[in-house]
Amino acid sequence: MNVMRLLIVDDHPIIEEGLLFFLEKYPEIEVVATARDGLEGLEKLRSLRPDMVLLDLVMPKLDGVEALHLYLREKPDVGIVVFTGQKKDVYIYQALEAGAQGYVLKGSPVLQVVEALRAVQSGRYWVSPELSDLVIPFYLRRNAGKFDVLAAFKSLTNREQQVFRLLAGGKTTHEISELLHISSKTVAKHRVSVKKKLNLKNPAEMAQYAAQIGLDG
Repeated sequence: MNVMRLLIVDDHPIIEEGLLFFLEKYPEIEVVATARDGLEGLEKLRSLRPDMVLLDLVMPKLDGVEALHLYLREKPDVGIVVFTGQKKDVYIYQALEAGAQGYVLKGSPVLQVVEALRAVQSGRYWVSPELSDLVIPFYLRRNAGKFDVLAAFKSLTNREQQVFRLLAGGKTTHEISELLHISSKTVAKHRVSVKKKLNLKNPAEMAQYAAQIGLDG
């Protein structure tokens, strides 16, 4: 039996404790570590090299979408299942676009969490059944060219999207510089470009746009 080495990243102790308790019943799943925020999760990913990550989306220090990008850059073959209470289609879209293969709503039976982990480990996608009424129309609208809430955001380069997500999450220029391993001058340049492309004049407008596309946490 191939044992799945799992990292749990969630800032709620009660969620973490509940998952640890119930997942003990599945001998094919070994929880190698837990983390309380996205940055701690990145450190654990680097040191422990798990096969799978169960990841919350709204966390301190580093939001889940940006964590997805950084985790997959660090370990491209890691499977990531989002475990969140966020039901908005923009959250689902951004998570899947960032590389998640599973999306499970908190409050789902533990068996669904296990099913999602198994599916992703085998290379398949898994989304909570109750989200199908959101996901299917969402992709139909998108394929028909009728979904434009994220159109401007998608016009940004990958790096500009990273910088904007981190800015929206409250990170300073210096913190973004260290996290992305680029100079503060480069961060400032990206910020100017983002504001121009999104037609945003000040931090208040950036915060408003972030909330509109689901980056407000």
